[in-house]
Amino acid sequence: MEIKRNTVFVSNEFDAAGGAADLQTQSLSVDDYVALGWRMMRLYDSAGYEQAVVAFRHALELDPGSVEASAFLAETYSYWGFREELNGRESQSYYDLSLNLAEQSVRLGMHQPESHRALSVALRRGKHADAERSRSEILIAVDLRPDDAETWYQYWRAFGYDVSDPSIHRALELDPALCGAHNDLAAALVGKDRYPEALVHLQAALKINPRNSLVQYNLAMVLEHMGMGDKAIAFLRRARQLHPGDPLLETGWVSLGGGMS
Repeated sequence: MEIKRNTVFVSNEFDAAGGAADLQTQSLSVDDYVALGWRMMRLYDSAGYEQAVVAFRHALELDPGSVEASAFLAETYSYWGFREELNGRESQSYYDLSLNLAEQSVRLGMHQPESHRALSVALRRGKHADAERSRSEILIAVDLRPDDAETWYQYWRAFGYDVSDPSIHRALELDPALCGAHNDLAAALVGKDRYPEALVHLQAALKINPRNSLVQYNLAMVLEHMGMGDKAIAFLRRARQLHPGDPLLETGWVSLGGGMS
């Protein structure tokens, strides 16, 4: 989610380049590629998604029947598609890849929770979005593995981003380093005018991935909402230096009047 000035927040990301820059020259096992891709995906930013795709693709080259690689790659394409959508770029091809891979993962592993969670994620956006089916799939995933943070995070999103829903707090209890969950909960809290709480979660997300431009944008918007416009502009100025030309940051910069400071 994103947070705009008036304001809608953007939800749904280790320096991505440092963790996977040499993927093309490495020779790893399937499990190693899956673990590396998983770590990159959980940065919840475009650079991480790009590296995650490379890793999961390598895993599938080695083992086309890997349920985890198919499922995690499906989730990655869905998240990446959303970031492209936010930036005003073509996104449907990402959603199509996500859905195809998610359905493949279910065929490969009907009784594995990752496959049903991936299908739930894939059904959230794009022309094939199906909210009811997305909820049905995540319920299956929860039944199969009730102690998984990512599954509870997706459950919370599938059922409406309600800040009073205990599923998001369950997700963060199981995994406090869930960057996307912190960002999305912050966006939901902003919708309830609970800015100080939102700021706490955005600061937590930024500690997990200091280069996440979506979190940076949202944090600047929260600062502005809390009456700290100068701090918001200064923070966004630094973020723009890290991400030259980032569409979301440029939108925030104009919204806050940074060009006139």
